[in-house]
Amino acid sequence: MTAVSTDLNAAAAAESELWDLETLAGARRLGDWMFEQFAPLARGRVVEVGAGIGTFSERMLAAGTVDDALLIEPEEPCVARLEQRFGPDPRVSVSRDLIPGSPALDAWAGTVDFLLCQNVLEHIADERGAVAAMAQALAPGGALGLLVPAHPRLYGNLDRRFGHERRYSRDHLRSVVEGAGLEVEQLYSFNSLGVLGWLVNRHRREPSIDARSLKAYELLLPPFRALERRRTPPFGLSLIVHARRPRGAGR
Repeated sequence: MTAVSTDLNAAAAAESELWDLETLAGARRLGDWMFEQFAPLARGRVVEVGAGIGTFSERMLAAGTVDDALLIEPEEPCVARLEQRFGPDPRVSVSRDLIPGSPALDAWAGTVDFLLCQNVLEHIADERGAVAAMAQALAPGGALGLLVPAHPRLYGNLDRRFGHERRYSRDHLRSVVEGAGLEVEQLYSFNSLGVLGWLVNRHRREPSIDARSLKAYELLLPPFRALERRRTPPFGLSLIVHARRPRGAGR
């Protein structure tokens, strides 16, 4: 019975995660804004670590600047969506690997022009090993884009429900990225509007991504997006890093 119960719990968690991803995929303004942070880097040979159901993969591929793409996603329901969605595209391959230790990523070592990892690193216990594996995949001059949850003091029930190991300070995130041999080009706060909703949700007994709250967020987003374009806020729900593998680095 224990094994059956564990399997049922895992299945329920996977379905819950899929529902959250589908709900977030409907937030087009937020998705476009997030992708805007990395769009200039998305070209050539690309990898997305934690591709989910392909919400951002689709945006990268639609931009017309990607030659081939490796989508890494360990959750089986998400993998099924990715294969259904991108199976006909000859540029795309899908891997069920975990990071670090991905044979698919290792096979692309030293050849990747851009690697994107959004809202994934906080799930990985060996964060330094994961970023080191991503760094090794990059070609000299290749770019890494990271988006992670900010402010350790915001850690709460919603983080636990999502399986977050941590939230990040600027100093800790810089240490992890530079420890992998990468040069940080930008490190900045993102999505100040999202902080209020997270604060409300973190104290709920059963926190969740509420579709109605997300719709309200989408309505409020345009002026905040315009403000952040003009001036980076001193705080935000997330931190974003653009980093690069030094051009002199060998394979």
